[in-house]
Amino acid sequence: MKTSITNRIRSVLDALPPPIRNARWFMWPFFLVWFKGRHVREAMDFKRLAPKLSDAELRELYSQISTRADSRPTDTNPEAMQYVLASIDRDARSLLDAGSGRGFFLQHVNLPMKIGCDLLGRPDVIAMAERLPFKDASFDVVHCAHTLEHVRDLSAAMAELKRVARRQVIVVVPRQQYFEFTMDLHLQFFATPEDLQRVTGADVRQFGSDLVSVLRV
Repeated sequence: MKTSITNRIRSVLDALPPPIRNARWFMWPFFLVWFKGRHVREAMDFKRLAPKLSDAELRELYSQISTRADSRPTDTNPEAMQYVLASIDRDARSLLDAGSGRGFFLQHVNLPMKIGCDLLGRPDVIAMAERLPFKDASFDVVHCAHTLEHVRDLSAAMAELKRVARRQVIVVVPRQQYFEFTMDLHLQFFATPEDLQRVTGADVRQFGSDLVSVLRV
Protein backbone atom coordinates (compact mmCIF):
# COMPACT_ATOMS: atom_id res chain seq x y z
CA MET A 1 0.00 0.00 0.00
CA LYS A 2 1.38 3.42 -0.99
CA THR A 3 2.55 5.86 1.66
CA SER A 4 0.15 8.51 0.36
CA ILE A 5 -2.81 6.21 0.98
CA THR A 6 -1.74 5.19 4.47
CA ASN A 7 -1.09 8.84 5.35
CA ARG A 8 -4.67 9.71 4.38
CA ILE A 9 -6.02 6.86 6.48
CA ARG A 10 -3.87 7.93 9.41
CA SER A 11 -5.02 11.55 9.16
CA VAL A 12 -8.66 10.46 9.29
CA LEU A 13 -8.06 8.21 12.29
CA ASP A 14 -6.00 10.83 14.12
CA ALA A 15 -8.81 13.36 13.75
CA LEU A 16 -11.19 11.16 15.75
CA PRO A 17 -11.97 12.01 19.39
CA PRO A 18 -9.15 10.65 21.63
CA PRO A 19 -11.42 8.28 23.60
CA ILE A 20 -12.20 6.51 20.33
CA ARG A 21 -8.78 6.87 18.67
CA ASN A 22 -7.04 5.42 21.74
CA ALA A 23 -9.53 2.60 22.26
CA ARG A 24 -8.10 -0.88 21.77
CA TRP A 25 -11.44 -2.31 20.66
CA PHE A 26 -11.76 0.36 17.96
CA MET A 27 -8.23 -0.03 16.59
CA TRP A 28 -8.15 -3.84 16.64
CA PRO A 29 -9.83 -4.31 13.19
CA PHE A 30 -7.40 -1.86 11.59
CA PHE A 31 -4.42 -3.69 13.10
CA LEU A 32 -5.91 -7.01 12.01
CA VAL A 33 -6.00 -5.88 8.38
CA TRP A 34 -2.70 -3.96 8.40
CA PHE A 35 -0.71 -6.78 10.00
CA LYS A 36 -2.36 -9.42 7.84
CA GLY A 37 -4.01 -11.16 10.77
CA ARG A 38 -0.72 -12.21 12.41
CA HIS A 39 1.06 -10.92 15.54
CA VAL A 40 -1.70 -8.37 16.04
CA ARG A 41 -1.44 -8.47 19.83
CA GLU A 42 2.33 -7.96 19.74
CA ALA A 43 1.91 -5.04 17.33
CA MET A 44 -0.70 -3.35 19.51
CA ASP A 45 1.44 -3.82 22.62
CA PHE A 46 4.72 -2.93 20.91
CA LYS A 47 5.27 0.33 22.80
CA ARG A 48 5.07 -1.59 26.07
CA LEU A 49 6.99 -4.69 24.93
CA ALA A 50 9.94 -3.17 23.05
CA PRO A 51 11.80 -1.62 26.02
CA LYS A 52 11.85 -5.01 27.77
CA LEU A 53 13.29 -7.00 24.85
CA SER A 54 16.94 -7.77 24.20
CA ASP A 55 18.44 -6.67 20.88
CA ALA A 56 18.14 -10.24 19.59
CA GLU A 57 14.52 -10.54 20.72
CA LEU A 58 13.63 -7.22 19.11
CA ARG A 59 15.22 -8.25 15.83
CA GLU A 60 13.35 -11.56 15.96
CA LEU A 61 10.03 -9.79 16.50
CA TYR A 62 10.70 -7.43 13.61
CA SER A 63 11.53 -10.40 11.38
CA GLN A 64 8.23 -12.09 12.20
CA ILE A 65 5.87 -9.16 11.75
CA SER A 66 4.58 -8.45 8.26
CA THR A 67 2.49 -5.46 7.15
CA ARG A 68 0.81 -4.21 4.00
CA ALA A 69 3.69 -1.74 3.55
CA ASP A 70 6.31 -4.45 3.07
CA SER A 71 6.33 -4.06 -0.71
CA ARG A 72 7.27 -0.38 -0.58
CA PRO A 73 10.80 0.35 -1.84
CA THR A 74 11.02 3.25 0.64
CA ASP A 75 8.91 5.23 3.11
CA THR A 76 10.51 8.54 2.13
CA ASN A 77 8.37 10.60 -0.23
CA PRO A 78 9.88 11.75 -3.56
CA GLU A 79 10.17 15.43 -2.61
CA ALA A 80 12.05 14.64 0.59
CA MET A 81 14.28 12.19 -1.29
CA GLN A 82 15.19 14.82 -3.89
CA TYR A 83 15.99 17.35 -1.17
CA VAL A 84 18.20 14.87 0.67
CA LEU A 85 20.13 13.88 -2.45
CA ALA A 86 20.64 17.53 -3.36
CA SER A 87 21.85 18.29 0.18
CA ILE A 88 24.68 15.75 0.26
CA ASP A 89 28.03 17.47 0.63
CA ARG A 90 29.61 17.76 -2.80
CA ASP A 91 33.02 16.84 -1.41
CA ALA A 92 31.73 13.70 0.30
CA ARG A 93 33.36 10.42 -0.67
CA SER A 94 31.66 8.02 1.74
CA LEU A 95 28.17 7.51 3.17
CA LEU A 96 26.51 5.32 5.76
CA ASP A 97 22.81 4.64 5.39
CA ALA A 98 21.73 3.82 8.96
CA GLY A 99 18.43 2.01 8.57
CA SER A 100 19.00 1.11 4.92
CA GLY A 101 15.98 -1.16 4.55
CA ARG A 102 15.96 -2.67 1.08
CA GLY A 103 18.75 -0.37 -0.09
CA PHE A 104 16.56 1.95 -2.17
CA PHE A 105 18.35 5.13 -1.08
CA LEU A 106 21.80 3.68 -1.67
CA GLN A 107 20.84 2.89 -5.27
CA HIS A 108 20.48 6.64 -5.84
CA VAL A 109 23.77 7.66 -4.25
CA ASN A 110 26.87 7.86 -6.42
CA LEU A 111 29.82 7.84 -4.02
CA PRO A 112 33.01 5.74 -3.97
CA MET A 113 32.03 4.14 -0.65
CA LYS A 114 28.49 3.57 0.59
CA ILE A 115 27.39 1.14 3.29
CA GLY A 116 23.96 0.05 4.44
CA CYS A 117 23.27 -0.76 8.07
CA ASP A 118 20.02 -2.26 9.35
CA LEU A 119 18.49 -4.92 11.57
CA LEU A 120 16.79 -6.79 8.75
CA GLY A 121 17.04 -7.49 5.06
CA ARG A 122 20.49 -7.81 3.50
CA PRO A 123 22.44 -4.80 4.69
CA ASP A 124 26.22 -4.67 4.60
CA VAL A 125 26.19 -4.50 8.40
CA ILE A 126 23.56 -5.67 10.89
CA ALA A 127 23.42 -3.34 13.90
CA MET A 128 21.25 -1.19 16.14
CA ALA A 129 21.26 2.57 15.52
CA GLU A 130 22.06 3.07 19.21
CA ARG A 131 25.25 0.98 18.86
CA LEU A 132 26.88 1.48 15.48
CA PRO A 133 29.97 -0.73 15.01
CA PHE A 134 32.13 1.94 13.36
CA LYS A 135 34.97 4.16 14.50
CA ASP A 136 34.52 7.87 15.11
CA ALA A 137 34.18 9.96 11.93
CA SER A 138 34.15 6.89 9.69
CA PHE A 139 31.89 8.41 7.02
CA ASP A 140 31.64 11.82 5.40
CA VAL A 141 27.84 11.59 5.46
CA VAL A 142 25.46 9.59 7.63
CA HIS A 143 21.91 9.26 6.32
CA CYS A 144 19.12 7.98 8.56
CA ALA A 145 15.60 7.90 7.11
CA HIS A 146 12.47 6.53 8.77
CA THR A 147 14.54 4.88 11.46
CA LEU A 148 14.74 7.14 14.50
CA GLU A 149 11.02 6.66 15.12
CA HIS A 150 11.80 2.97 15.76
CA VAL A 151 14.69 3.33 18.22
CA ARG A 152 14.34 2.73 21.93
CA ASP A 153 16.95 5.28 23.01
CA LEU A 154 16.60 8.38 20.86
CA SER A 155 19.45 10.32 22.47
CA ALA A 156 21.86 7.41 22.11
CA ALA A 157 20.91 6.85 18.47
CA MET A 158 21.38 10.50 17.56
CA ALA A 159 24.71 10.60 19.38
CA GLU A 160 25.88 7.57 17.42
CA LEU A 161 24.89 9.11 14.08
CA LYS A 162 26.91 12.20 14.93
CA ARG A 163 29.84 10.19 16.27
CA VAL A 164 30.46 8.21 13.09
CA ALA A 165 29.91 11.21 10.78
CA ARG A 166 32.76 13.41 9.54
CA ARG A 167 30.81 16.12 7.68
CA GLN A 168 27.03 15.67 7.71
CA VAL A 169 24.14 13.86 9.32
CA ILE A 170 20.88 13.78 7.37
CA VAL A 171 17.75 12.66 9.22
CA VAL A 172 14.28 11.95 7.86
CA VAL A 173 11.35 11.06 10.11
CA PRO A 174 7.57 11.00 9.66
CA ARG A 175 5.56 13.84 11.16
CA GLN A 176 3.24 11.93 13.46
CA GLN A 177 1.26 12.46 16.62
CA TYR A 178 1.56 10.07 19.53
CA PHE A 179 -1.30 7.68 20.14
CA GLU A 180 -1.25 4.52 22.18
CA PHE A 181 -2.21 2.41 19.18
CA THR A 182 -0.45 3.39 15.94
CA MET A 183 -0.37 0.95 13.05
CA ASP A 184 3.40 0.79 12.96
CA LEU A 185 6.24 -0.20 15.24
CA HIS A 186 7.12 3.35 16.21
CA LEU A 187 8.44 4.30 19.63
CA GLN A 188 9.41 7.93 18.98
CA PHE A 189 7.04 10.59 17.66
CA PHE A 190 7.67 13.94 16.00
CA ALA A 191 4.41 15.88 15.96
CA THR A 192 6.05 19.14 14.85
CA PRO A 193 9.25 20.21 13.09
CA GLU A 194 10.40 21.61 16.43
CA ASP A 195 10.30 18.11 17.92
CA LEU A 196 12.93 16.96 15.42
CA GLN A 197 14.92 20.18 15.72
CA ARG A 198 15.34 19.57 19.44
CA VAL A 199 16.90 16.20 18.62
CA THR A 200 19.22 17.21 15.78
CA GLY A 201 19.97 20.78 16.76
CA ALA A 202 19.57 21.85 13.12
CA ASP A 203 16.88 23.40 10.96
CA VAL A 204 14.04 21.17 9.76
CA ARG A 205 12.21 21.20 6.44
CA GLN A 206 8.87 19.50 5.83
CA PHE A 207 7.96 17.70 2.61
CA GLY A 208 4.47 16.24 2.78
CA SER A 209 4.48 14.09 5.91
CA ASP A 210 8.29 13.86 6.04
CA LEU A 211 10.49 16.02 8.25
CA VAL A 212 14.12 16.44 7.09
CA SER A 213 17.03 17.83 9.05
CA VAL A 214 20.55 18.30 7.65
CA LEU A 215 23.25 19.09 10.16
CA ARG A 216 26.97 19.74 10.03
CA VAL A 217 29.17 17.93 12.52
